[in-house]
Amino acid sequence: MSATQSYPSHPRTDMGRKATAKLRASGKVPITIVKAGSPSRHASLDEGSANHLAAHVVHLCKVDVEGKSITVLRSEIVKNCLTDKIQHIDLIAVDEKSDIKVDVFVRPDARNCPGVKAGGIVEQRMRKVRVQCKANAIPDELELDLSDVQITETVYADKITLPAGVKLAVPPKQPVLTVVIPRQMVAAETATAGATPAAGAAPADGAAAAGDAKAAEGAKPDAKAAAPAKDAKADAKGDKKK
Repeated sequence: MSATQSYPSHPRTDMGRKATAKLRASGKVPITIVKAGSPSRHASLDEGSANHLAAHVVHLCKVDVEGKSITVLRSEIVKNCLTDKIQHIDLIAVDEKSDIKVDVFVRPDARNCPGVKAGGIVEQRMRKVRVQCKANAIPDELELDLSDVQITETVYADKITLPAGVKLAVPPKQPVLTVVIPRQMVAAETATAGATPAAGAAPADGAAAAGDAKAAEGAKPDAKAAAPAKDAKADAKGDKKK
């Protein structure tokens, strides 16, 4: 778990599109802090703090709101699709010692994966997995060791290495990734199989026809050799009559 960052904020009372546009023009980013059963808090961060939060906060951080430090969980960060500037940040207030469910990134370790060494590639179905743990103990990422995974094998959520106090909040047999055979490898194997005839296979029609032609050619001299023999018999009969 990374260190918890703290950011000073400024109170925000004016709402609406014009007010937020004016706020952004002054170099600030509006934020909203929500908490179940309580009214939402509206504040703003300076643009530098907002960019730092987006780049470095994985899950938890603290925001100072009117002299009170609030522990919050990063939620949604909205950016302008043209300028990539942050437009708004949504945060969720949490109790550090309470149990929460949160999505955590899964990092496959394929350095010693026999399936990958055999030419397979990792096809990841789930980039994040939902877990349950204390708010102050959320791991930045979860490691998935692939050192015994063969090609075409599927890996499930119950194989993920979980830190102490962290439990899966998804079914244990939820598929996370598969080591698949690349298409080019399948195409190469198919081409090789098609080019090499199987042992004991019958010859092609063309080869059979060529063999028959050669056999026929070999038989012709025998027919010609038989012709003189018939002539010799005929001469012998003629001599006897004389």
